[in-house]
Amino acid sequence: MKKLHYILLACSLTVASCSKDDDNLDKEIVGLGGDSWEKTAIDNWLYDNFTKPFNIDVKYRWDGTEVDISKNMVPPKVEQVQPLMSVVRNAWIDPYVDQAGDVFIKKYSPKQYVLVGSLQYNTNGTYTLGEAEGGNKVTLYNVNNFKPQERSVVQRVLKTIHHEFTHILNQNSSYPKEFPLVSPAGYTSDWNSSTNAAYLQTGFITQYAQAAPGEDFAEMVSIMLTQGRSGYETLLKTPDTKVDLIRQKEAIVVTYFKQAWNINFSELQTKVQKAINTVAPGSLYPFLGLDKTFTILTIDPENTAGQSQEFLEALNFAKDSLYNFSEEHFVIDYIDLSFNSDGRLQMKIAIRETAGSDAGATNSASYYYSVDSNDSNETYGFELVSKSGNGTYFFDAFKPLAEYFSNATFELSYHYDDAVTVEYGKLVKAGDSNSFTFGSLN
Repeated sequence: MKKLHYILLACSLTVASCSKDDDNLDKEIVGLGGDSWEKTAIDNWLYDNFTKPFNIDVKYRWDGTEVDISKNMVPPKVEQVQPLMSVVRNAWIDPYVDQAGDVFIKKYSPKQYVLVGSLQYNTNGTYTLGEAEGGNKVTLYNVNNFKPQERSVVQRVLKTIHHEFTHILNQNSSYPKEFPLVSPAGYTSDWNSSTNAAYLQTGFITQYAQAAPGEDFAEMVSIMLTQGRSGYETLLKTPDTKVDLIRQKEAIVVTYFKQAWNINFSELQTKVQKAINTVAPGSLYPFLGLDKTFTILTIDPENTAGQSQEFLEALNFAKDSLYNFSEEHFVIDYIDLSFNSDGRLQMKIAIRETAGSDAGATNSASYYYSVDSNDSNETYGFELVSKSGNGTYFFDAFKPLAEYFSNATFELSYHYDDAVTVEYGKLVKAGDSNSFTFGSLN
């Protein structure tokens, strides 16, 4: 009877509150009529860059139904939306469009991005940076701490996006069945414990990769794309890393992208890196030098498009002088700048005879430089100190080239061909951005 009494009381109170004179039944009920807001410049930008071309909705206005109500989270700051989504467009969508076409993104991309200002903290002590739901929605957390000028922050956000997109691709075309067999004993639900911190030593590229084969595959893809060749190869040089196992996984990833999606993974990686370096430039200095990831910069004398005028003048003088040096008509095959174990830089100019009885025979001329490493400025200074026998013999031909690197300080960065298919290392004369050379990293 008590329950019925409460119901009757409630009904009577409701009736008593009604009035013919005051009530307008045509008025919208607050909270049930949908959002009411004016379109802003950011809404127009999102429409032009995501919704119109790719049918992707970006939701940044707060909607509590889109997140876990048991967690404490905050809305994103409006001023953070365009900087973040510009990086998403340039370093996720555009590289895939270049490789696979816009139809690919229209078909396989998630149809909605939901932005949340804070991290989502989990009960097991971890936190979530992003998550995908059924391939249709991706939620990005921690938007309020996004800083486009900080490379590590940009890489972390993009790693989440590329990781989640890899899951979507795998839902449409599963990763090869051989992948989980590379390191099957390493998968564990307890991946975040301290006992599993030595993940590289067991054949995993990140600690989270140990969670499951699908996570392992997505981590391989996202790390290779966002860290680039420099960062990825540096990880593999960590002592006691099971390089053979990770290389096996790498090969499976590259083959999967080619066979399942007709995507050249190396070129995709290059395009992602170019986009990252555009917004948050990275220095090559930590990766090129003695006892570093790369020790050799190889310059192709025929790949001169984009080389600086000052370097080209020295190179062309060397090529012309060498060819006319004798009846053998020598040509330059390549130039190696090597950071040797004795602490010196060696410029090795590989030459080849094109005429005479020994046509096709190869040789080289070398020049040696002292190296002044400035870790604070991330620069190298070189000074010519000696020559090999052939270096002396051919010095008249190679003098401008040898002197180009002498008594000069160089900054290190990255260079890309016009099609953005190859990433090169670049030496730029400090204080003169118009004087530089570039080559492949080895």
